[in-house]
Amino acid sequence: MTIVGSLPNLQVLKLLWSSFVGLEWEPNEGEFLQLKYLRLREINLENWIANSIHFPSLKCLVIERCENLKEIPCGIGEIPTLESIEVSDCRDSVVTSAKQIQEEQQSLGYDDFRVRIVNRS
Repeated sequence: MTIVGSLPNLQVLKLLWSSFVGLEWEPNEGEFLQLKYLRLREINLENWIANSIHFPSLKCLVIERCENLKEIPCGIGEIPTLESIEVSDCRDSVVTSAKQIQEEQQSLGYDDFRVRIVNRS
């Protein structure tokens, strides 16, 4: 992921199925500086350690069918550019963390921030 994160013009990243190997992901500071859209779909990630310095330009986060993911890092909610989070078919704890981020954003006056929860099963 360090090589991918170091791409200077990377704005969209979709990690699907077996494109990410490992149970933990902690990006390095200085990576993903221009990333605006991040989609995680059906990857085995359990622990995600991140905050605003890791994705400083992120606008949209989509997490789909990541059954092992325990939660969305609360530091993601500190990203000033973040506009939306979509969670689909994940653990209740992931949904809860998305809602906590939404509450935090609203308490800071970001009323346009959106969280969308979709459960197809």
